[in-house]
Amino acid sequence: MQSAERAKPELPRQLGLLDAVSVGLGAIIGAGIFVLIGVAAGLAGPGVLLAVVVSGVSASLTALSFCELGAALPRAGGVYEYGHTLISPFVGFIMGWLWVSGNIVLGATASLGFGNYLSSAFPSISPRAAALGLVLVVTLLNAVGTKLTAGVNNVIVAAKVLVLVAFSAVGLASVNPANLGNPLGRGIAPVLQAAGLFYFAYIGFPRISTMAEEVKDPERTIPRAILLALFISTAVYLLTAAAAVGLVGWERLSRSQAPLAEAAEAIGLSPLLYAGGLLATFSVVLTSVMGQSRVFFAMARNEEAPYFLSRVHRRFGTPVYTVLLSGAIMAALVLTVDLSSLAGLTSICVLTTHVLTNYAALRLPREGARVRFDVRGVPVHAYLGMLLSAVLVASLAPSSGVPGLLVSLLGAAWYVAYRSLRARFKAAPGRG
Repeated sequence: MQSAERAKPELPRQLGLLDAVSVGLGAIIGAGIFVLIGVAAGLAGPGVLLAVVVSGVSASLTALSFCELGAALPRAGGVYEYGHTLISPFVGFIMGWLWVSGNIVLGATASLGFGNYLSSAFPSISPRAAALGLVLVVTLLNAVGTKLTAGVNNVIVAAKVLVLVAFSAVGLASVNPANLGNPLGRGIAPVLQAAGLFYFAYIGFPRISTMAEEVKDPERTIPRAILLALFISTAVYLLTAAAAVGLVGWERLSRSQAPLAEAAEAIGLSPLLYAGGLLATFSVVLTSVMGQSRVFFAMARNEEAPYFLSRVHRRFGTPVYTVLLSGAIMAALVLTVDLSSLAGLTSICVLTTHVLTNYAALRLPREGARVRFDVRGVPVHAYLGMLLSAVLVASLAPSSGVPGLLVSLLGAAWYVAYRSLRARFKAAPGRG
C-alpha cells in the first residue's frame, strides 16, 4: 500500500470519436441479439419486439445521464467515479463493484457464446476451450496497447454490423406477417420481464465512460459517442429482431441455442450469421476487459484496492495489472461456473448501477455544466431513467435478486475490511 502523497498514475489520451463509438458498439452488439433474443422471445412471445423497444427507451434516458456525467467527470472508472464524487465514496465503490461484477459475467457469457458458435461450425472444438482461448487473446491485446485494441475492435465492429444489416435487409423482404402477432397477447408483465432481461443487450454503452481518461476532448467526444453508439445499436436491434421473428416466429427462436443463425437458415444466410456471432461475441469480450480493468484501476488509484494495481505500463500505456486481473477472473468463470444461471445477475447489477447513476446526475451541479439535457432546468431524463431502471430491476426474476444481494454484501465487506486494514498499516510506526 502506497502513500497518498504519491503522484497518482494517469492513462494517456489516445482514443478519438470513432474509437469511442466503436468501443460502445463493440460492447453493446453481441450476446444480447445473438443469444438473448431467443430467451426474450420465450418470455414475451409475440411481444418481444415491444420488449426491445422498452429496453431501448430506458437505456436512452439513462444514456443522457451518462453523457452529462462523462463530460463533467472524464476520468477512468465511469459509474465508480460518478458515485464516488457525487454521492459518497462507499456508494461509489459499491456502484463500481456491481458494475464490474455484472460486466465480468457478461464477458464470460459472451466468451461461451463465442465458444458455442465456433463449436457449431467445428464440432471437434470444445466450447469452453474456445472461450478460454478467446479470453486469453483479448487479455493480451488489452495489455499491449489501448490504441491497438481499439483498432482491432473498429474492424470487428464494422464487420458485425454489416452482417446484421445484410441479414435484416434480406430477411425483412421475406417475413411472414402472421409470425409477428399481437405484441400484448400475453399481457404487459411478460413484456416488462423480457425487457429487463434484454436490457442485458444494451448495457455496453456505459463502457465508453469507463475509458473517459483515454478519450481525446472528452467533454465533447463522450456524449457524442454514447448517443451515436446507442442510436446505431437500437436501430440494428429492431431491424434484426423484426427479421428474425418475422422469418421463423417467436416459438422457434425461444427453443434455439443460436436463434439468429436458425432464422438465417430460412434465407440461406446461416454461415454469415455464424460468422457474425463470432465477431460480435469477440468484440464484447474485448471491450469487456477494457471496461473492467479501468474500474479496477480507478479503485486502486483511490486506494480502495491494492495500489500496485494502478501502475501504468511505461511502454504500452495500459493498466496492465488490472487487465490481467480482469482476464484471470473471466477465465476462471468460463472454466468453472454455469454462466446460463447468471444472466440475470448481470442485468440486476448493471441496472442497479444505472438507478444510482441517474441519482448521481441529479446531484451534478447544473449551472455551467458542459452538457445538459434539462427541460426548463429539470433533468427529466434522470428522474425517468432512474424510475424505469428501478422498474426493470423489480421485473426481473426473484432468483436474480439473491446473487445480486450477495455480490453487494461481498463488496461492502471488502470496502470496510480493506479500508480498516489500510488505516492500520498507515498508522503503524514508520509507515504512512
